[in-house]
Amino acid sequence: MNFSSFKLRREAKTGIVLALAIVVLYAVGYFFVTKSFVPDRFIEARQQGAAVGKEIVVMTEESLATLDLIAKEDKNFRFQRALDIVQSELEHSKKARVKAIELTQALDDMARSAAEIKPTKARNLAMDAVRQEVGLITRLIVYNDLLNTLLQTLEFKFSGDIRYDAEDVQLTIKNMNTEAREVNNLNNLFNEKMREFDSLLNL
Repeated sequence: MNFSSFKLRREAKTGIVLALAIVVLYAVGYFFVTKSFVPDRFIEARQQGAAVGKEIVVMTEESLATLDLIAKEDKNFRFQRALDIVQSELEHSKKARVKAIELTQALDDMARSAAEIKPTKARNLAMDAVRQEVGLITRLIVYNDLLNTLLQTLEFKFSGDIRYDAEDVQLTIKNMNTEAREVNNLNNLFNEKMREFDSLLNL
């Protein structure tokens, strides 16, 4: 027997085994490093945030219909009727503010737990979604400020402190329409980012 040849074959076999072992270890390591992970806290907060965001959008859509009615009453110089509707809408807006607080809490939970999400691309999508909903809350705050401005303007009109042909009401309503539609758009962007998130993780 050619011992040198035997030794060569044994070394070659050992080398192949080592090479295969390295490949297997690399594959296993890669799997665990790149394996997707979404914490339960994020999932729960996301579900809550999506539900509350949807409620806020419905509220703003209902409010838009009310704004059209206020504008109509104002144009017809029925300021007391317009004032009554705005005061009723202010009560309605209190519910929206409560929902905004609920959404803030859900987004805070999402942001805190998103750090654990894997892979990185999914984590970035999650944070982008959170940013969209934070923008929604900002727009909702502006909307409520404009609503208070509208109430004050109508009170001035009704008391005769400003001229009947003043366009303050119409301008404020126009701005409120813009903010309300932006609330809807930002919520749509949130849902779009979450769909990308689900697609990436095959959820």
